[in-house]
Amino acid sequence: MRNLAIIGLAALTLGVSACSAETEDRASAAAESAGDDIEANLDTAGEAIDNTMDDVEAGVDRTAKDLDAKADRAGNEIEQEWDEAEREAARETN
Repeated sequence: MRNLAIIGLAALTLGVSACSAETEDRASAAAESAGDDIEANLDTAGEAIDNTMDDVEAGVDRTAKDLDAKADRAGNEIEQEWDEAEREAARETN
C-alpha cells in the first residue's frame, strides 16, 4: 500500500511539473508576443513622429519663404516711398 501511495504521489508530481512546464511555455510565448507588439507599436510611433517632423519642417520652410517675400515687398514699398519723398522735397525746394 505504501508503494502504491508513493507511486501515486510521484505520478501527481510529474503531472504538476508537466503542467508547470506547459504553463511556463505559454507564459513565455505570451511575453514574446507582447514584446513583439510593443516593438511594432514603437516602430509605428517612430514613423508617425518622423512624418510629423517632416510636416513641421516643410511648414517652417514655407513660412520662411513667405516672410522673405513679404520682407522684400515691404522693402520695395519703403524704397518707393523714400524715392517719392525725395522727389517731393526736391520740387518744394525749387
